[in-house]
Amino acid sequence: MSTQRFRSCLGLLLLGAALLGCSSNGPYQSSGSQTNWLSSCQFDAQCGGLSCLCGVCTRACTSDAICGQTTSCVAADETGAVAQCSGGVPPVPGLCLTRCGGGTCQGNEVCIAGVCGPLPEPSATITIDPSSRYQQLVGFGASVAYVEGQLTAHPQKAALYRAIFEDLGLDALRFRNRYRHLGDDDLTSTGQLVTAATAALGHPPQVFLSSWSPPPELKGSGALFCSGNAATCTLSKTAAGTFDYAGFAEYWRGSLTAYASAGVTPDYIGLQNNPNWVPTSAEYLEACKFLPVEGSELLTVGQSTLSVRYPGFAEAQAATVAAIATLANRPKIAAPEVSSFDSIADYLPSLDFSQTDAVAHQLYGVNPDTVDLAALSDVGKLESQYARPIFITEMKGDGFGTALLIHYATVVEGASAYLQSALVGADSGPGANSGGLIGLGATTFSIQDPYHAMRHFAGHTDPGWTRVSASSDASGLLASAWLSPTERDLTVILINRGSVELSAQLTIPDTWTTSAVTRSVFSGIERSAALGTLPPSGVVRLPAAAVMTIALSR
Repeated sequence: MSTQRFRSCLGLLLLGAALLGCSSNGPYQSSGSQTNWLSSCQFDAQCGGLSCLCGVCTRACTSDAICGQTTSCVAADETGAVAQCSGGVPPVPGLCLTRCGGGTCQGNEVCIAGVCGPLPEPSATITIDPSSRYQQLVGFGASVAYVEGQLTAHPQKAALYRAIFEDLGLDALRFRNRYRHLGDDDLTSTGQLVTAATAALGHPPQVFLSSWSPPPELKGSGALFCSGNAATCTLSKTAAGTFDYAGFAEYWRGSLTAYASAGVTPDYIGLQNNPNWVPTSAEYLEACKFLPVEGSELLTVGQSTLSVRYPGFAEAQAATVAAIATLANRPKIAAPEVSSFDSIADYLPSLDFSQTDAVAHQLYGVNPDTVDLAALSDVGKLESQYARPIFITEMKGDGFGTALLIHYATVVEGASAYLQSALVGADSGPGANSGGLIGLGATTFSIQDPYHAMRHFAGHTDPGWTRVSASSDASGLLASAWLSPTERDLTVILINRGSVELSAQLTIPDTWTTSAVTRSVFSGIERSAALGTLPPSGVVRLPAAAVMTIALSR
């Protein structure tokens, strides 16, 4: 080796580039000099003097000069390098790869995120049948609850609105009814949020309004918040000793009039959030318990067992329906909004389904990794017999957990709406909420993992789209698909819930053109990465704990 060549190699070593494979062969010049160049591999010995990096025979690099004439140094933080490394952190500063566009990839390669990579062999098949149809989408959304004012007063609210509505594609907002909540009853911010959503989406959002608690004067405890007071965390009674259903109904009529004055006309109302639940002594939250019908329940207080009388949800619904019947913009009613799917069977037989427009419940107590799918399917069948759409009005999970829950809710149970429990939450401190879609600081905000999970479903669908058949021949690969009302757009969502990477081949009976392929790898660092278009082979890579959206049109 010449002195000059030796010094060149030594210089690279001193820069920490021993991984760059300095050799007497010089930089790569043509595909003929290394027959294994950019071929698929599992270990270095398969690469004939090159390195096996992220499943491809190549070289590590810090500049284009190391790669040669036909390849470029793709930096480790570029989308293409992360995508080639299965959504994880590349082990080197950069990879020598061919940038693609205009058909620059070879026949045995595929262009992903602007970089050529080996064409994977399919290990699973996804079959889409748009002619087989299920429920119609009402919307993907989230609860705003206690942070309306923080959003509308935030110094970056314009950017926040873009992130929520334009980028995320959120079509539904669920508000906490604040009417007659002294000190928290200025509804201006609610109207501002609905106006902002309408402007960003190009159409009004689906608006849900639920009562976390009626006003203090309608509570047996005399307070909004309950903390272990199960005997009085319920509806108050009249002077005659009967539950004040008329007062509750008038509260709802007054609520709708007040919200209409603020520019908010709810599409759906939930008479009482979690009517089956009372906070424990360790909690301090809004609640108001209703049994399915008025009756008594045994309650343990200290060492004593008491028979406690509770109001009935059915009676409260009947009174409210009568009170709001003459309103010009009478909303639909979603009921019973119980906290878990195993409680819903208690309430459904007592509901007046001539006055119930959607069956709503939540999914608390469910682990996304161990969902009882048979039980969830049975609930879906039970609810579908009433010929009403199913709504999941509150739930939370981490990023991948949220994706799993949305899939199981929409595909296994057949839900038409899925609402995350928190649109935003504190991004730091003791109140930090990792289940919120967005972490909100005093002057900044951050996109959190559940946002990316929701975006895979909400970003390329709209209310009115219909779920169509999507089946997988691999047990660890979940698939769903949604068809637009015009039947010109089709969105496919794939989830790899397994621990090993899969290569899935998409089979669609008609000719479709890809408008976008995005992927998030929750086992790595890739989030909502734009990967380009569907390869001609129809084969896509799904690393472990990955979610992919394929948007198609014709």
